[in-house]
Amino acid sequence: MAILGYARVSTNGQVLDIQELQLRAEGCTRIYAEKQSGVSGQRPMLKKLLRDVKPGDVIIFAALDRLTREGPYKTLSILEWITSRGATYRSLAEPWADTTTELGEVLAALVGYIARKTRQDIIRRTTAGRLRARAAGVRFGRKPKLSPQQQAQALRRRLSGERPAAIAQSFSVSASTIRRLKPKPC
Repeated sequence: MAILGYARVSTNGQVLDIQELQLRAEGCTRIYAEKQSGVSGQRPMLKKLLRDVKPGDVIIFAALDRLTREGPYKTLSILEWITSRGATYRSLAEPWADTTTELGEVLAALVGYIARKTRQDIIRRTTAGRLRARAAGVRFGRKPKLSPQQQAQALRRRLSGERPAAIAQSFSVSASTIRRLKPKPC
């Protein structure tokens, strides 16, 4: 069992000293520290910490916002990852975020349930919105690079044997755009 700490600041102008002192005072034997935005998914030290977690380890961080600023769903998914590995976690700033105690485990489970339910509601609402928009004739995805007339002209040229690269150059698109064109069903 190891006590591991995670410290993060957002910019090079900020210092990690205070968080590192707090984590050492809590008995952390190893501290994963980095200067990265909490919104960025590219945090190598957090990824390393999550890879290194073993059953029985305790992960301590100064506050939940040090863990991530990607929103509650991402925060809870990181916490869920830690517990799924058989480890526990503790936030120094949020006493309820402490799975080293029974009450903390219950609260974490409740918050996790609420987050999952919220995520399901978001998925349900966005799916319904997409279906309504589609029924109203809204088209999703990128706009075609060629108008329907240009597509028909390029397809005729391709079917007559002209090379896709030459056709593409005349329309200022890639050859793969020309190769993807399919005849429209009648």
